[in-house]
Amino acid sequence: MTQPNIILFMVDQLTSFVLNSYGGSVCRTPNIDALATTGTVFENAYCPYPLCAPSRFGMMAGRLPSRIGAFDNGAEFPAATPTFAHYLRLQGYYTCIAGKMHFVGPDQYHGFEERLTTEIYPADMSWTPTPDFRDFNKDEERGYTFGVSTIDTVKDAGPVVRSMQIDYDEDVIHHAERELYTRARSDDKRPFLLTVSLTQPHDPYVTTDDYWNQYSNDHIDDPQVPFIPVEDRDEHSQSLYYHYGQDKCELNLADYRNARRGYYGMITHIDALLGRLMHALEASGLKDNTAIIFSSDHGDMIGERGMWFKKTLFNPAIQVPLIIHHPQNKPGRVSGPVSLLDIFPTLCDIAGISESDISTEIEGRSLIPAMQGKTISGPVFAEHIDGGTSAPRVCVRDGDVKLVLSRAYPTQLYDLSADPLELTNLAGQNHPDEARLTAIAESKWSLDDLLADVIRSQKERKLVDSALSVGRQEPWDFVPRPVEQNTKYVRRGDAFPEVERRGYLHRDT
Repeated sequence: MTQPNIILFMVDQLTSFVLNSYGGSVCRTPNIDALATTGTVFENAYCPYPLCAPSRFGMMAGRLPSRIGAFDNGAEFPAATPTFAHYLRLQGYYTCIAGKMHFVGPDQYHGFEERLTTEIYPADMSWTPTPDFRDFNKDEERGYTFGVSTIDTVKDAGPVVRSMQIDYDEDVIHHAERELYTRARSDDKRPFLLTVSLTQPHDPYVTTDDYWNQYSNDHIDDPQVPFIPVEDRDEHSQSLYYHYGQDKCELNLADYRNARRGYYGMITHIDALLGRLMHALEASGLKDNTAIIFSSDHGDMIGERGMWFKKTLFNPAIQVPLIIHHPQNKPGRVSGPVSLLDIFPTLCDIAGISESDISTEIEGRSLIPAMQGKTISGPVFAEHIDGGTSAPRVCVRDGDVKLVLSRAYPTQLYDLSADPLELTNLAGQNHPDEARLTAIAESKWSLDDLLADVIRSQKERKLVDSALSVGRQEPWDFVPRPVEQNTKYVRRGDAFPEVERRGYLHRDT
């Protein structure tokens, strides 16, 4: 078998437990379900950070976000950081991206040879949080902050004719479909890595009538963990309550139902977009030699415990779907914890790059052995350093035991085999794994120094962003080029039938 093509299909803020292949019972996702029946479902996959840019940078670099300075949504992704796109490009792959990867900084490629769309969010450092979150005060007056969701958008949930996110995702799929047909017709027969990255089902939870009406409020499931009064929550969850302005916006049962209905409608929309891409893959004759990876950058609390969005280390915010279809592997399920950091070495493995050929530092491991029935073990890690916390919080899951550690908040420890909803904190109760996981966390992170590193980085970026906003401005946002526009269509001097015939793609190719 030749080197397989690879499609990495990413979505944004999709928690795994709502999907049928992860035990959900409401969400309609026939195309994701079909992929799960032909691929390997990783039942306990974690993002490295419950926020868009840091999680994506970590995934592309195969390293914890804090290792590369990806502390928040305004952090630059350094051009000198090797990514899986660099490695596959060196291996002879054509590397292309359509959609969101939330790149911040002047390098808007990071190893991709071609970009088909712009980003949906700014490429500058304007989303850098103010470096004063150590002094978080629930009584302070809070207004809108760049890049921070606010709880009042939950009340926006409902049907719309169009939205920014709908426009963006449909544009992404249009370009990705066309790229598959272009590759099938091209004289360039290199294998390809096509990354397709959507922005839904990120809040606000709005969708078109077509998807909204596939659900009824009577059939929307209630949160598995009901609303917990703010005074009864752990200290960090109390901070997030005020960070998102939930104290200023009371939500009722109808708001919860509408928000979940909108969220599910958005998921059904992205499922339909995945179906379009899968149809193009088959119609172009590329399906039989293409590996497909489906995942999300992080999850969403969607009302669990009375919490919303992300920036917490509870499972709904950090546990993501991860489904890998490989033409040479049988379908299956893997229960051991894995991480988005594992995607880097897994892509390299699929492309024929051996572990010894990865000459730069990574923290993941290839998941191909697990797909072949081998047992995988070892801890996975997540971190949260952004606004809404008074100090970095870090997470270690090893087997069924999960630890959350911070210098600013009490330790949390959960036995997920007996307590999958994380209701009983076992920290400080002589649990046999607490000391062991604490030692692992302390060796993984320098928590006494990390906060100072974050503050210093944010101050520097705030200064740079302020300076670059004065006088003539040089935007970093990627502007798509008219790729092949002058060769795809008839131009002066062209023989009309020749150009027409170049565009044919017959079913037997």
